[in-house]
Amino acid sequence: MGFLKKIWNKIQAASQLNDLKFVTDSGWISIYQCSDIYSAKIRKLKLEEEGIEVRVLNQIDSSYNAFGYIQLHVRREKEEQVKKILDSFE
Repeated sequence: MGFLKKIWNKIQAASQLNDLKFVTDSGWISIYQCSDIYSAKIRKLKLEEEGIEVRVLNQIDSSYNAFGYIQLHVRREKEEQVKKILDSFE
């Protein structure tokens, strides 16, 4: 296996581990899911304006951009506040 291929595999493995660690962190919940990056960014900005920390998990396939979703995650204790903000936003 070539040098660049080995590096690429390590980067991919590290990325997947970070995503897995983030998703399984019990302090965070998925609050919004869509397939449109712009919808996710607009809602993320709105929540951040309200002082809420938001993490984005982009699971859209990078080869085709036709499969997968983007999820917004917030701290579990902010769930009710976030739901009210997103309900009023739509």
